[in-house]
Amino acid sequence: QRSKPGVELRSIRQNLGLSMRDVHAASLKIAKRHNDHRFVTAPSRLHAIEAKNASPSLWRLYTLAVVYGRTVDELLSLYGIDVKPTKAT
Repeated sequence: QRSKPGVELRSIRQNLGLSMRDVHAASLKIAKRHNDHRFVTAPSRLHAIEAKNASPSLWRLYTLAVVYGRTVDELLSLYGIDVKPTKAT
């Protein structure tokens, strides 16, 4: 049985010693670098992703991957999405 993605994301964040505010601050820098507010991950949104299993947008998923030192593929796998190339049937 796979645990919920939000629980796994919270575990990753906590193991890195990051607070929700730390993630928010890092996301603001990423958003500024890309000149795109969609990368911003507010603490309330992160709480929804972790505790309520809200699905992050592509931009927020990218932000979490960067902040957590993971690949987007790794985080997608938490949601049961395997990005290995497969033939469409």
